[in-house]
Amino acid sequence: MYTQSYQEEEQGQTQGTSQPPTSINSLLVADCGAVSTKVSLFGLVEGQYRLMARGEAPTTITPPQEDITVGIMQAISTIELITGRHFVSNGQVLSPEQENGDGVDIFIATMSAGGPLRMVMLGGVSAALEELARQAVSGLYVETYALPSPAFQSALAKVPVSAGASQAFAPGVASSWTPERVNQEKEQQHSHMREIQPHAALIVGMADGPAGPIPLQEACQLLADTAKGQKDRQPKCSVLYAGAPQYVDAVRQMVQGIADVSRVDPLVSQAQLGAISVATAALHERDVLQRVPGYQRLLSWSSSTPVATATSLSSLVRFLAQHYAMNVTAADVGGLTTTVMVAGEQGEFIPRVNSGIGIGTGCGAILQRVGARQIARWLPFASTDDELRQFALNRMMHPHAAPANARELQLCQAFAREAMRLTLEEIKKNTGDLPDADLILATGGVFAHAPRYGQIALMLLDALQPRGVTSLVVDRTLLIPQLGAVAMVAPIAAVQVNENDAVTHRLGTCVIPFGAVRLGALAVRVEVEYSNGRQQSIDVMGGTIEVVPLQMNEQALLSLFPAPGVDVGLGPGERARAAEEIDGGLIGLIIDARGRPLVLPENDTERQARLLQWLQVLHAEA
Repeated sequence: MYTQSYQEEEQGQTQGTSQPPTSINSLLVADCGAVSTKVSLFGLVEGQYRLMARGEAPTTITPPQEDITVGIMQAISTIELITGRHFVSNGQVLSPEQENGDGVDIFIATMSAGGPLRMVMLGGVSAALEELARQAVSGLYVETYALPSPAFQSALAKVPVSAGASQAFAPGVASSWTPERVNQEKEQQHSHMREIQPHAALIVGMADGPAGPIPLQEACQLLADTAKGQKDRQPKCSVLYAGAPQYVDAVRQMVQGIADVSRVDPLVSQAQLGAISVATAALHERDVLQRVPGYQRLLSWSSSTPVATATSLSSLVRFLAQHYAMNVTAADVGGLTTTVMVAGEQGEFIPRVNSGIGIGTGCGAILQRVGARQIARWLPFASTDDELRQFALNRMMHPHAAPANARELQLCQAFAREAMRLTLEEIKKNTGDLPDADLILATGGVFAHAPRYGQIALMLLDALQPRGVTSLVVDRTLLIPQLGAVAMVAPIAAVQVNENDAVTHRLGTCVIPFGAVRLGALAVRVEVEYSNGRQQSIDVMGGTIEVVPLQMNEQALLSLFPAPGVDVGLGPGERARAAEEIDGGLIGLIIDARGRPLVLPENDTERQARLLQWLQVLHAEA
């Protein structure tokens, strides 16, 4: 299992524009997303850092404003209205805090605005190297595109790359890689490069590969030809060279004046992934974040260099897993990006930032990936392909708009389920089975603005399909993505705000039996012993969801008696009794006996009736 290193976080601590004050009374923290910008004010209340106020406004990096700080100031104006304090003067954040209460000691920013870094893989790109590179950047805002060298592909197929080649055809291999096809592939790659307009290229390939150094030469030639076609319309492409070390000087000469080349260790195994991750994160900061309109002004306000939101989120998720010795899964669904991160109590960390997949401008990509029927299966009403396409188009054109009615709300939540499911599938494709989550943490506007807590619980249970016993927590305050960055400057503030404000919306504890769960048959008997001595027993049938009352600040001992072949985390048929009391929540104790994997009825009428029933049990009707 590959653990992402994220050394760029340390860089964020040392590259700030100013040193933080020794005494910190107040902090303003801005999270600039692709769709909206959230600003939070933290301050001391009776010796503890607490959330004082927050504001939200559309992100303003597109015309007519084209300045990210405009949206930040709009959000700050809401905080000024709430608190009666002033934080901005003459277009600058007031710092440090003044005697009259105006101003703030520290300003911090996280960013996912500006889009992902578009990176192409060139040279001797085998399937194995492509997968390694994707793992290296899985926790970053990066879109990768593999364009293997035609010579490399031809050599793998064991056919000649030119009419004069002396190489003989391998027995049983079709001679598909003719010289004409090689030329055609080169033309297609030129076309792809024009479409992608990459910020960066990762060149891989060793001298002892099947085509020798030719793939490296073809990679450089492709970059040179692309640069000629652009005619200085695009900035220089950044190149990470992870190929044969003896050719690094030759590569630099071939792309001189066209691209800036940074050398990293040759990509041959997982040992090199950390270095590539760090180098790519630096490119994302330089070639994407720093080119966001208004970035330099934002930097002048900040006590530390603005960091990518995913980097900040990863810091907090890993902290929670290690501090509380539990397996944590975090899901962040945004307008253009969906992130799922899994952190284990033994130090495992598996991030996946799915750039381009979201419930705003990323709706179209979800629809294209999964199809209308896959989305419609989450709807408790009949819909048409045209309705789903029109909804996706409207979300892409108006990502800031809130759902206008119950139907649009359920459509939005159906897209959110698929966004999380797609992202989790990509994690499992690389890592296989994941540790069962003790805690599932949900952040993002689709959760924070959901009108009913049951809707949030169903989105998480449907998309992530946890097993065993887990707790669901929703970040209603939208603080979670910010706190990792806060911890780099004011760790005590981050810990106290997290415990006092960010993770206070506990939906409840969930019991999810799996294994031989049969529809309509007993799946598990649940016995609950409340703190006041009252006891309750409930039989839960396969295919159903039940809610047992267990309120916030209420605890109970839990005993589980699964049916033969049914597992609640200790093995098929094994009974379980909690060693400690479990906590209640805003919903209560949720028993999800629908089975894993969750299989929905094929019949539309039956499926819609089942979905409606589950919504009603959780009081989640829109």
